[in-house]
Amino acid sequence: MATCLFRSPLAFRLQCFLETRKAAGRRGVSSQKLLIGLDRFLLSELQPGETITREIADRRIKSLESLSIGTRINHISVLRQFCRYLAHFDPRTCVVHRSFLPRRTRPAPYIYSRKEVQRIMAAARRIGPRGSLRPTVLSNLVGLLYTTGLRIGEALKLTLADVDLKRCVLLIRETKFKKTRNVPLSSSAATQLHVYLHQRSMAGMSTAANSPLFVNLRGRRYGEAGFTTIFLEIIRKLGIRKPPGHRGPRIHDFRHSFAVNRLLAWYREGANLAAKLPVLSTYLGHSTVTCTEVYLHATAELLESAGTRFHSHFAVPTLRRKKAHGKD
Repeated sequence: MATCLFRSPLAFRLQCFLETRKAAGRRGVSSQKLLIGLDRFLLSELQPGETITREIADRRIKSLESLSIGTRINHISVLRQFCRYLAHFDPRTCVVHRSFLPRRTRPAPYIYSRKEVQRIMAAARRIGPRGSLRPTVLSNLVGLLYTTGLRIGEALKLTLADVDLKRCVLLIRETKFKKTRNVPLSSSAATQLHVYLHQRSMAGMSTAANSPLFVNLRGRRYGEAGFTTIFLEIIRKLGIRKPPGHRGPRIHDFRHSFAVNRLLAWYREGANLAAKLPVLSTYLGHSTVTCTEVYLHATAELLESAGTRFHSHFAVPTLRRKKAHGKD
């Protein structure tokens, strides 16, 4: 076991819990910070041999009230999970109910249409400086996000070695949940990526295997913050998003758009969705199908396709009155 990071009376259990989460593929750094915060709180609350009681849990939750909803949810979630773990060793432990979690109101995702994506890509190709590779990088990055549903961080971490155009596959290395997966490309996406690689090479960028696929003007990996700033400027100028200070379409909504479009295509094909959803979950890099459900939203096209499919399978056919020999 690694060196213990905790000092409270429950330090040993906290360390074991952290190691268990890491072994399960959870984000170690995030869990570690949250558990260190819990350890500091318990340092002044517990005596040796004591456990987390209802009163202590209540005080911990109350101490988080000044934090944002998202941060409070993260802290309370870790407290709940640790208490459940601790209860296996000490039944006196209070198991915190999920009703103590604050309710988070998620903004409705924006589903980009194909025409909007074409407009965004066209606007990206007009961004200067003139004659540089930047317009090509930006437009191809937008196209890749829309056609693959990759997370922006996954797309920006791609290297030339991760692109296999012979097999039409991208290798996504150890991203969220420490997963590595292959992401198939459509033939049109692979063709466009081939064109981009040629343009990238002609611009004098490095062709080493470990060179980033999407490069900035200095030939280094394009930063997420820089791309986000430019992307928001583009969609504001196009009228897709409101001025600064207002919520609206995001880069991550390309991922939602991909999931909805894939579901719509399966509906139209008459595919077995129960069998297809695990495939989509794996493609998107999710650990469970439940994670994928967050990305499936009802759009007008999707509801129309679902209704048509339901009608073709279950609707009762209209009975026609038959006339026989001129008699009703």
